[in-house]
Amino acid sequence: MKMLGRKITTAAALLALAAGVSGCSLFPSPPPPLPPSPTSLVDANCPFLDKEDIVPVRIPRGTPKEAIGGVLNTYSAWLNAGSETLTSWASGGSVPEKCVEQLAARNAEAYAATVFTSHSDVAWQQYFGAVEAMNARNLRSVAKAEPGQGGRGTFELLQEIDSSATDNGTFLKFDAVYRPRPATGTADGGSWEGWETPTRWYVELVPAGDFLVINYIEQTPLPTQP
Repeated sequence: MKMLGRKITTAAALLALAAGVSGCSLFPSPPPPLPPSPTSLVDANCPFLDKEDIVPVRIPRGTPKEAIGGVLNTYSAWLNAGSETLTSWASGGSVPEKCVEQLAARNAEAYAATVFTSHSDVAWQQYFGAVEAMNARNLRSVAKAEPGQGGRGTFELLQEIDSSATDNGTFLKFDAVYRPRPATGTADGGSWEGWETPTRWYVELVPAGDFLVINYIEQTPLPTQP
């Protein structure tokens, strides 16, 4: 019995030595859990939309004149948001209308939450919805575009009227006009909210880190010249 006990003890020691030399444990740790699968921001029967595909263009801090350019650049980016994503989707075949609408809705959520202080204000939801509809109109035009048809809708500054800036905010008053993308037709019954004609903009911006966010904005048609 003593000899048997000695043999068992020696075998255990050899196993422990072998495990130490090889750097392995006799009882290995379970493998790390797999990372969760990415979740699409649109319905499962739509092409995949990652949250990284929705990146709002923000308004950088600067002089009032630079702020005007930043505001118009942000609005231009919002009205065209998702164009590259939709072009990629369309390369695999026709894209269902509801996927286009959901893409525009995700764009609106991202821009409202990033660029506006009033993103959760019920009174502003109709305004955000109107811009969302214009973005959807541009996206439908992209989806239906023939090869070679391109271009983006852009805003053109007509004149700066009155602007000022303090440590607490920037106040802008200027005239601008929206130039729709060339391939956007008029038969779809959509609206540009009068922005395709000269419009007066009143904007109040407040600082948010390295950027400015919109605390108030109003666009009104310019009176028709006699």
